[in-house]
Amino acid sequence: MYPFFFVGAVHHILIVAVVAFFVLFAAGKSNGFVKILGNVLGYLLLIAAVLMIVCAAFGPMFGGQWHEKMGWMHPGWAYHMQAAPPAAQPAPPPSK
Repeated sequence: MYPFFFVGAVHHILIVAVVAFFVLFAAGKSNGFVKILGNVLGYLLLIAAVLMIVCAAFGPMFGGQWHEKMGWMHPGWAYHMQAAPPAAQPAPPPSK
């Protein structure tokens, strides 16, 4: 686990929450369709911020191995740099 993972997550969550606040503030000052659109976008941003909090809280439970657990990658592909390199095959003899 990276030591500053949660600091980065909180940083992004705060940015989304502040943007949602300003979108909702601007929507409150407008009229008609723009008000409806601003309210919808503002609430969607707030929902995204809440989902980011949930993902930051429960994401580490998967141990960073979700791609292998979901079957999207062959086990071991993500760690190919940790293994020793394969032995070199001898070149075939030249044909005459």
